[in-house]
Amino acid sequence: MGITITIVEDDPMVLELHRQYINQIKGYKLIGQAANAADGYEIIKKSRPQLVILDVYMPGESGIDLLRRIRAEGINIDVILVTAAHRADTIQQGMQCGVVDYIIKPFTFQRFKKALKNYQQYYDRLSNAQQLCQRDIDCLKGAVSGETVASCLDDLKDHIPKGLDKVTLESVLYTINDQSGYFTAGEISKLVGISRVTVRRYLNYLFDNGWLKGILSYGPVGRPLHKYIKNDSFSM
Repeated sequence: MGITITIVEDDPMVLELHRQYINQIKGYKLIGQAANAADGYEIIKKSRPQLVILDVYMPGESGIDLLRRIRAEGINIDVILVTAAHRADTIQQGMQCGVVDYIIKPFTFQRFKKALKNYQQYYDRLSNAQQLCQRDIDCLKGAVSGETVASCLDDLKDHIPKGLDKVTLESVLYTINDQSGYFTAGEISKLVGISRVTVRRYLNYLFDNGWLKGILSYGPVGRPLHKYIKNDSFSM
């Protein structure tokens, strides 16, 4: 079904732009739209979307007022604020109400897409977690703010076990980041220029730390073959 999303925006041109952008991004389903805070509140209260794209300045009740009302009533949704306002106090008020992102008008499709992709990573991580350690929480924050492999690399390198090399780990990470779909230790070995046995140790380390997912398949002669795929941590 995808992540459900509602738009609250008084400018019909911007509202239509939101609709077009959302239709181009996989993983989302638009379930409601409103041109003012009052109608937006009723839609949000009834449909309970996972994410709301909320304009700040609208006739009558502002987006900030609506956000505060939602929080006060304990309606469990996430919000991305979109506004032409550059005032620091307005941005601070939104952050204090727990918005996951803040987009300033005029914005590009790439910036809008980045906000939704970052939220998708955040939502998927949180939905699949039973318990969270500190690194999990740090990565959740990184998913919302758009952290990449480079910004998470230091955390891994600070905890690298004996027998693994920091420089080699970085090479493996960035090589993996360029892959699409499943890959094997042999394929990464050829790209990095080190032995398959060595690469497998790094892949197992990344798998154990939640950066990779793995499956076991069988080749034509029945031999088991370990394949890996990137987790959300690798999104650039």
